[in-house]
Amino acid sequence: MKKKTILVAAIAVMLVAALVVGGTLAYFTDKSDAKMNTFTMGNVGIDLTETAWHANDDHTLIPGKFYDKNPTITVDADSQDAYVFLKLDLNKYVSLINLMGVDAYKNNIGGLKGTYPGFIAFVDKLATDNPLRAAVLDRWFVGVNHAEWKVMNLTELKAGVAAAKDSKNPAHLVVVLGYQKDGGVVKAGDEVKFMDKFGMPSTVTASMFDGEDAYKVEGVSKSNFNTDKGAFKMTFTAYAIQASEIKGLDAAYTALGGYDAFVK
Repeated sequence: MKKKTILVAAIAVMLVAALVVGGTLAYFTDKSDAKMNTFTMGNVGIDLTETAWHANDDHTLIPGKFYDKNPTITVDADSQDAYVFLKLDLNKYVSLINLMGVDAYKNNIGGLKGTYPGFIAFVDKLATDNPLRAAVLDRWFVGVNHAEWKVMNLTELKAGVAAAKDSKNPAHLVVVLGYQKDGGVVKAGDEVKFMDKFGMPSTVTASMFDGEDAYKVEGVSKSNFNTDKGAFKMTFTAYAIQASEIKGLDAAYTALGGYDAFVK
């Protein structure tokens, strides 16, 4: 009798277990189809060309002579739309600015009158007076549309001038320009040109280099950039950053790293 009771109990336990398992398997189940999310990696690509410039040609700077020079930034056809910037680096920046200033004051360009006040005062005027800057630069850099380009580093230009006030040889300065037409966004496949020609206006005279009209410090001409040792070199470098998710040219400049990124 005891064995029978044990057998019945065992059978009861197995039935309960079977019910539990069966109950678990009875839940409704399902599985969705796989959904694949594909991301295409973005990229920004640009090219800087000067189709009108021929390096092997004679480029001797003389008054009244201008040479074709058309630095052009092209955003690649398969690139993201981008904000673009152009860095202008002149190896004899100080001497060239002094010569520009001597010529501008001598010929009353942009309303300038009197004696050229020197590099510090002149650069300060150019940095703060947009019409004056255009009037002076257009005599040398021909074809620039100043409304399309913004000087991004005016703060650094002014600071550099202030820091050099007691210096006889002010620090070399770099100019960073940002393209700002129609919000500044350059679409894939489009191009923007900075200028057409560079040269020396016919009003420049030998006296402005090292004669009585030259800007001198302790008797030494500081406007004689064309005859100093070494050739005068103008270097352009183009930069770009995606336009998507960046709100405006100033934000793009900051995202690139600001002025420090352009002088490294």
